[in-house]
Amino acid sequence: MDLGLSDSVVLVTGASGGIGRAMAEEFAAEGARVALHGHGRLAELKAYVAKRPWHGRAMVVGGDLTRRAICDAMFAKIVAKFGRIDVCVANAGHYPTDTRRIDRIDEHRFRATLEANLLASVWTARAFLAALAATGPRSDGQGASLLFIGSTAGRFGERGH
Repeated sequence: MDLGLSDSVVLVTGASGGIGRAMAEEFAAEGARVALHGHGRLAELKAYVAKRPWHGRAMVVGGDLTRRAICDAMFAKIVAKFGRIDVCVANAGHYPTDTRRIDRIDEHRFRATLEANLLASVWTARAFLAALAATGPRSDGQGASLLFIGSTAGRFGERGH
């Protein structure tokens, strides 16, 4: 399938596995230049990308996206390498694996979960829009896209989470 992405630059946050990795594969298969973000599994992501046939059109970036300055710096690195970012997929998030009743979840876990699943997406969107403003519209008239990926946990309660 040709989605017309061969001249696009796509950032996928949370590309270390699952949905993020699958999206990275699909965007790369369409010919896009891909910037792939990882945090907790960054070394694994780097090793994975190095073995892919499209590794020459890819860069791996890392960082804690709950920190606005780190997020902004990541976008600056991507723009410095590729000149722009056309598609931003805010996919990074965190799902605590240990099950606890809400009365047994401490404040740190609440805050860390909110920061990873809400603030990281906000900082990502903010940095993307700033990058678009700085690089201006594409000369070919194609627009830009910002996608937010969420979990069903955002709509349906899950026992122990």
